[in-house]
Amino acid sequence: MPIIKDGALIEDNWTLLDEEADVPSSADIIIPLNVMLEKAERLSNHSGRIALLISNDIAVEDHADLVAKADMVVLELPAFTDGRAYSQARVIREELGFDKELRVKGDVLVDQAAYLQRCGFDSFDFDGEFDAETWKKSSEIMTTGYQRTYKDELETRS
Repeated sequence: MPIIKDGALIEDNWTLLDEEADVPSSADIIIPLNVMLEKAERLSNHSGRIALLISNDIAVEDHADLVAKADMVVLELPAFTDGRAYSQARVIREELGFDKELRVKGDVLVDQAAYLQRCGFDSFDFDGEFDAETWKKSSEIMTTGYQRTYKDELETRS
């Protein structure tokens, strides 16, 4: 299934594992937090990349060690009206210092593009239909903001 990353529509090469699935030896996998906590010891021989899927009702700072080890973090947005993933993204970027890929997965609307990017998301996995060109336009429409963004923080640290 395609995703949007860095403004382009690309094919997703990550595999989402469910609770019953065996951990493959080499694929790039997305593991839900609860599965990671249960199967962590089974990942020692895994040679692919590992992403952590975190639901929006989790305090991400409580799992800072797992976030730091992840190759990507995926935050769930079960409804476009639920803003907890925005807050989680800010905590992951600003407080935990995570500088790898941060993806939002779920009920994402094109109207949210610029706001999601300002919070630190750089890839987007939609539940429904979407148009890459409309997404690109929407993500570039906001040129000025009142608060600092994740990328502003990186520039001041350099």
